[in-house]
Formats: sequence, structure tokens, C-alpha cells
Amino acid sequence: MDDPHMTSSTSSLPHAPARDTDYVIVGAGHNGLTAGCYLARAGHQVTVLDASDTLGGMTTTKAILPKAPQHLFNEGAIQATGIFGLSGVADELELHKYGLRMISVDPAHVQLAPDGSSLAIWKDASKTADELRRFSPSDARAWLDLANALDPAMKLVVAYMKSHPLRPWNTEMGKAVLRAAGHPKQLWSLRHLATASHTEFLEETFESELPKGALAAMAAFSQMRLDMTAWAMIYLGVVQQVPNMMPVGGTGSLPAALERYLTAHGGSVHLNTRVSEFVVSNDRLTGVRLEDGRVITPRKGVIATCNPYITLNQLLPEGTLDRKLATRAKDIPLRKTHATSLKINVALDGHVSMKRHEKWRGNDLDLRKHLAAWHTLEEQDAGWNSLVRGEWPDPVPVSCSMIPSAVDPSQAPDGGSTFYLWSGVIPVTPNEPWEDVRDKVGDSVLRDCANYYEGLDSLEIDRAVLGGPDIEERFNAPAGNVYHVDPLITRFGPLKPAPGLGAYKTPVDGLYLSGAGTHPVGGVCALPGKLAAQTAMRDEQRSKR
Repeated sequence: MDDPHMTSSTSSLPHAPARDTDYVIVGAGHNGLTAGCYLARAGHQVTVLDASDTLGGMTTTKAILPKAPQHLFNEGAIQATGIFGLSGVADELELHKYGLRMISVDPAHVQLAPDGSSLAIWKDASKTADELRRFSPSDARAWLDLANALDPAMKLVVAYMKSHPLRPWNTEMGKAVLRAAGHPKQLWSLRHLATASHTEFLEETFESELPKGALAAMAAFSQMRLDMTAWAMIYLGVVQQVPNMMPVGGTGSLPAALERYLTAHGGSVHLNTRVSEFVVSNDRLTGVRLEDGRVITPRKGVIATCNPYITLNQLLPEGTLDRKLATRAKDIPLRKTHATSLKINVALDGHVSMKRHEKWRGNDLDLRKHLAAWHTLEEQDAGWNSLVRGEWPDPVPVSCSMIPSAVDPSQAPDGGSTFYLWSGVIPVTPNEPWEDVRDKVGDSVLRDCANYYEGLDSLEIDRAVLGGPDIEERFNAPAGNVYHVDPLITRFGPLKPAPGLGAYKTPVDGLYLSGAGTHPVGGVCALPGKLAAQTAMRDEQRSKR
């Protein structure tokens, strides 16, 4: 099979897409390609369109630094989430036959402290509890209590995530309900998660700093003192179901494998092909107009995996949706958390050291290979409070960082390495514009990182410091929102992206929504693509009957 981060030749063919096809997929990210694969497997003719010159959307991997042309960087995502492992997509499509190789990453997160101590968050909760006993036996017991309570709940959550948001009942859901019914005390102990603030829950549950800092860094999506933000703890439940996975060759290896599957089953992918609008006649989507004026006419439907705000407010002609749904489409939350993303990539000539923290641990865990953070709960709380005022946090809380090439050496030349950092604690509407503070923020954050990644400052060849405006431009992601829709508790299931628009199928006959802005979640999980394709095929079968 070809090199895992090279796409097949289909993407670069100069010929235009056919003017008619069964399905048009808008967006060649991993969800769009997943949808296309399931449709093509069922015998449908599929045409995937993307405005970018690179396959994969936010899962793209490529050389982006002029001074380091052999260093490969994951432009958006860094790992496939545990939900991808649970989705069944890789096994059902046999993606290993199309070049996909995955490396299991456990622990999922390591929280570092300035004194050299650390706490690893393992898939096996008892291993995390064993580490916690060095700091607080009480916290170790609290961790196990939380993990045990989350386990039956997560069986329900995962079963729902793998189902249609309006038709969740299936065999897996039935088994999950029966399992949950056998653990009423554990489920009842989680009731406070539904109403508590993130800070309140962590402060009352743990007495030592490392578990509080870890669970703030891993799963904080909005200002942490707001009521009903502790629900994000379910992310821990996902981590304890299945480990995260890193594709060999970078995250771009996943869309590359999906494209190979798609083209092997008769589909086609066309990059540098921007969609300008949808053509609608009598409440049915009849065509997809390209930027150059050509129109593609899908016989069966269109699945749009770009941001749903763009699909519903820019690609659909004005007046297509009724007044109520049009209002809801315009109110899809992109800035309601007041936060956007900071992404920093650094090419290194050599290898950083984390020996100070590794010596304290006294085992063989290579900390460079795992997502790490170090800011305390208090610092992260203060960062969120700053950004809602439009201020730049000082310090900027790091959500996660790692050395991807330590896990997968193919992402850097011999003797070199790559550094990745992401923070979701950045103001989306800052008082000082991003362009005015880019260098200052980048310098400050990387100085902070060098306290933990020893040698980071002296080994740097080149860097890219990307804020919300850069992410918006690169990925056509309004407000630089990597989730597509703000991750609010009120925007899950059938409420995502908006009430009345959360079932993949839209009121416009032939138009389906998919991608990170639809059920169940963003990140690299592929379920939105799989479920949208299944919905479209189910509707086709119903129409035939």
C-alpha cells in the first residue's frame, strides 16, 4: 500500500467532476469521506467536493513550515478519539487494507506540576488511582468512585452516540439500559454533574491539585463557573472505555485511507472545487453550483459536512427555510462560549527532554508521547474569566501538548522532532486584535512550555502560531470554531446544530447535514459521516416503498 500520508492520484486529476451523480458530498474531511465510503459500499455513485487543495479538512497532515520542509504537522486534530475506536468504522470498512495503521495511546493525558510530579490518566482507572495515592488516599477513592459511576452511564452515552439522535433504540442501547438499571446507586451519584459548575464539582470532589488540573484541561468547554458545565466529565468516561489512537503518518493517514476505499468502490474526490450555492426547486435540492458556474445534479441527495452555519445560511438560497428554522439557523452558536483556539506547531532540530518529570515517576513512561498540560484549576478558571471579558489570559492555559514524532517518527526527519500545542482558552472577540498580539502570545506560551519540554527553546527551527482568525481562514471554520458548533449542553443530540435541524435530514428534500456540527460530537470520530449516510439510504428505501 502507498505511503500512509499520501493520497491516491484521484484527488489530483485535472478533469472536472461529472455533472450528474447519485450523491454529492460537500467537504473532504474525514466525516465527508466516511459518508461517501458507506454510500459507495452500498453501490451508489458518489462525488466528493472540497474547496481546499489538501484532502482531510482538520485531519490534514503536511509540511507547513518553510524552514522545515521534512517536518509533517497535523494541522488540526492530533489523535483519533476513543469514540472513533468504538464507532466500528475502521473495522467495517477494513481500512487496514487501505493503508491505515493506528498506534494506541495510553495514558490519554498527563498532568504535570512545577515540582516535577505528575499524574497520568489511564484507561484503567485503578492505575490512575494508584498514582493518586501518592498525593491523597482520599482522592484515589474519589477517582475510583467517579470512574465506577461513569462506567454504566457511559455504556448508555456511547450507545446513544452511535445511534440516530431521534431513533436511538437498538440492540446495543437495550443492553446498555439493562446494564445501567443494575447500577442505580452509581447513576444516582452522578446527578450533581447535571447541574454543577465545572469548578464546583472538581473542588468538592478532590483535595489535591493534579486531578483537578487534569480534569479541567481535558474537558473544559466554557467558562468554568457557569452552572451545568460539570457534564464535561463524561469525557473521562470515554477515555476509560477505549484508548485514543494515533494514525501512523499523522491524522492525514485516515482521510487518505478513506479516499482509497472510496475510489476503489467507484467514488471520486475533487479538490480545489468550491461550492458557491445550492440550487433548490419546489423545496427539493436539485443542483450544486460550483464557483466556476458549473452545476452538478445529484439524483439522490447532498450531504454537507462543512459548518452547518455555512450550509444553512450561505449555501441555501435565502427564503428556503421557513421563518422559524431560518431564525434558528442564524442562531447556531459559534461564539457563545467566547472562546476560540490557539494552535502552535514547532519544528525541532533534535529531541527535547522531560527527564525531570520522568525521574520523579521512576518508571519507563516516555512523557513526550502523551498529551500533557500543567496549569492548575485556578489558572484555568482565571483564563476563562479573562477571555469572556475579551482579555488575553496570562498565562494562557495549555489544553494539551505533545511531541507527535516521539510516537510516530515518520513525522520528522532523522534527528528531528515535532511539537504540537493546542489551547481552547483564547478569546474569540479580543480587545486587542490577534494580529497585534500573535508574536507576544506565541513567545509567552512557548517560554512556559520550555519549563516542561527541556530544550524546546534552543532546538527550534521554525514555528507556526495560529489563532482563531487563521483557523477560520484555513478550514472555512467560522470564528475558528473547531467544534463547528459551541459544545454547550443545550446543543447535543437532536438539538445539534439547532432544534428541528438535528436529525441529519433537513426540511429541504435531498439535503442532509453531517460533520462535526451534527450528532454526536466533533473531533476525529467519523460517526456523523456514518450516521448521515445511513439516514440518507434509509430515506431512499422508504421513498421506494
